[in-house]
Amino acid sequence: MIICYHRSSSLGTLEFCEQKYFLQYNLSLKDKTNKKALMGTITHKVMQTLGDKKVAIKNGLDFVNDEETGRKLSLEECDDLKLINDIAFDYYSSNFPEVTITEADRRTCLRWAEKAVVYKDGMFDPRNQNIQATELFFDIEIDKPWAKYKYLIGDQTIEGNLSIKGTVDVIIDNGNNYYEILDYKTGKRINWATGEEKTYEKLQKDTQLLLYYYALRNMYPDAEFSVSIYYINNGGVFSLVFDDEDYQKAENILKRKFEYIKGVEHPKLLSRENSHWKCQKLCKFSEPHEDGNGSSVCQFISQQVKENGINKVIEKYGNISRLSSYGDGGGRLSKNRDKK
Repeated sequence: MIICYHRSSSLGTLEFCEQKYFLQYNLSLKDKTNKKALMGTITHKVMQTLGDKKVAIKNGLDFVNDEETGRKLSLEECDDLKLINDIAFDYYSSNFPEVTITEADRRTCLRWAEKAVVYKDGMFDPRNQNIQATELFFDIEIDKPWAKYKYLIGDQTIEGNLSIKGTVDVIIDNGNNYYEILDYKTGKRINWATGEEKTYEKLQKDTQLLLYYYALRNMYPDAEFSVSIYYINNGGVFSLVFDDEDYQKAENILKRKFEYIKGVEHPKLLSRENSHWKCQKLCKFSEPHEDGNGSSVCQFISQQVKENGINKVIEKYGNISRLSSYGDGGGRLSKNRDKK
């Protein structure tokens, strides 16, 4: 398969199913958004707005300008949980009309936000923290020999170094050059790819958290970081401290996944018949392919890879420009000159 970058979501998808990874991250096909995920996004937006209020005050502003929703809110409006929940709910429900979301779900999202801000006497309410940044996007190229790649797709060459990408919910400045990464979760405390419960011991080895730590250590090499993951509805806050050994562990994971993905010539399916419960409940690629030959999207593409190889399938069914730029970077696209 083609690999230009890692995200926690892409690595989670790989763990879930190789074929799903190929369809989403090589062919740029979109999976469906489910209601629980959309409700989680709404709650994240509410918590972001609370954090944005603190950042605005820090910058001497008396308003928050949310470019995503197109709303400009006063600092007083940012304290109105119902208002900012309604804004987020209306925005995302209108932008994802394929997801059935109800007024009862609106009230549930509000309850989640209310629950989040009162936990431990408001300890994790962003308004009570010294917020350094919200929704911090990172895109970091790994400048090491092992991270180089070069792929020939048709008459074009994609080449560069592996990047790591992602978005951190909140960065808290605890003083003395010490920062806390805070990640909100509204779902269950389980690994969605395997169904296993995420214990404290498993979180200490969690790829997403290690990736966040690795990224922030690269962005702020002189700072110290801890990572807290806040399961609003399932267990509260788990705080972890990583060190240089964990930094190297994270890089080893990134390298191992990079080399593994590059070596996959025919992505594995969870089930050839798409009968696995994950195929039926959690993946739209088990739905019929538009050619109407009776096979699913998953099965059709798998057969195409078997007959023609991955690169030919990407050339025919993928979007090469998006492959190289998905996530604001991750590859340099150039015309192939030497045809080697």
